Amino acid sequence: MKLSIITVNYKSWGHLAAALSALSADFPEDWEIIIVDNESDPTEFDAFAARFPWATFIANPDNSGFGHGCNIGVAKASGEQLLFMNPDVVAGPPDIQKLMQIKAQHDLGIVAPKQVSAAGKAQKVFDDFPSLLNQSKTLKALLRLLLPSKFRDPRAEYSELTYCDWVTGSVLLIDHEDFDAIGGWSEDYWMYVEDADLCRKAHDCGLSVAYAPEVKVIHAHGGSSRLNVAVKSMTKLEVIISKHVYTQHHTRGLARWLTHTLIVLLRMPMLVIAGVLDLITLRQIPTLRVRSRMLLGLLRYYGSAIQTGSWLSPRAMANQSSAE
Repeated sequence: MKLSIITVNYKSWGHLAAALSALSADFPEDWEIIIVDNESDPTEFDAFAARFPWATFIANPDNSGFGHGCNIGVAKASGEQLLFMNPDVVAGPPDIQKLMQIKAQHDLGIVAPKQVSAAGKAQKVFDDFPSLLNQSKTLKALLRLLLPSKFRDPRAEYSELTYCDWVTGSVLLIDHEDFDAIGGWSEDYWMYVEDADLCRKAHDCGLSVAYAPEVKVIHAHGGSSRLNVAVKSMTKLEVIISKHVYTQHHTRGLARWLTHTLIVLLRMPMLVIAGVLDLITLRQIPTLRVRSRMLLGLLRYYGSAIQTGSWLSPRAMANQSSAE
C-alpha cells in the first residue's frame, strides 16, 4: 500500500460525502482511506459505510479530538505514506499524486498544498512557530513588515515551493516511517496547534517542512468546528488552551513564564468585557454567547491548571485517563 488517507470526522457528513465523491473517481488500488468518526452516530455511520464500501470506517464513541482520532486511524493504516485530510477538504487523486511527486522530488519530510475556499479565496496554510514574539497579532504584523525575509506573511501569494516552520494539519503529507519516528500526533492537544507541534518535532529530527502552492485543494474551513454556539465556543477555547500546551512543551525558563502570562493578558480582558455585554443583552447575541462560554471555560481551565499543575486540556486528560 503506497498511501493511507486518514480523515477524522465529527458530524460533518455533508462535507465528507463531497470529499469521498471527489476521491472515488480513479482511486488507485494501492491507496486506502480510513475515516475515524468521532462521537459516532450508528445511523449515519452505517449509511456512509454502505454508500462508500471502498473506504474503511472506524466508529469512535467519544469526541476525542483531532490528534487522538488521527492516531486511531494510523494504527489501522498500512500505507508507506500518510495523508491527513479534513472531511471538509475536496481533493482528487491527481491533486494528491502531484503532492506526492513534489514531496519525492524535493525529499521533503512534511508538505501541504495550497488551500482555497469554495469561492477561490486563499487560506493560511503555514506560519512561524508560536513564540513570545508572535502571540500578539499586532506584533506579528509588525515583525512581518520590518523583517519580511525572516517572518513571511502566510497570506501572501506564493508560486513556488516555500520552506517554513509548520503547515496546517488539515491537509498534510508525511512518510509513515517518519511519522512513527517523531512520535506521531501528540495527544496532549485536544484540538489545534498539534500541527505546529508535529512539525516542530519533525524539524528537531532533521526533516524539512514545506508549502507547495503548485497543488490546490478546496477547503470549507471550519466545517466541523462551527456547528453551533456550544461547539464554536468549545473549539475557540481549545485554541487558547493549546497555545498554553505548546508553550509548556517547547519553551523554557523565563520565556515560558512570560509567554503563558502574555496569552492570558491578550485574551482575558476582551472575554470579560464580552461576558458582561452578554449579560446586559440577555444572552441574545450569538457572538457574545460564544465569548461568554469561552470565558467560563477558560476560568475553569486556569483554576484546574493552578490546582493540578498541568496545562493540558481537560478533554486531552480525559482521553489519557480512558486509555489507562
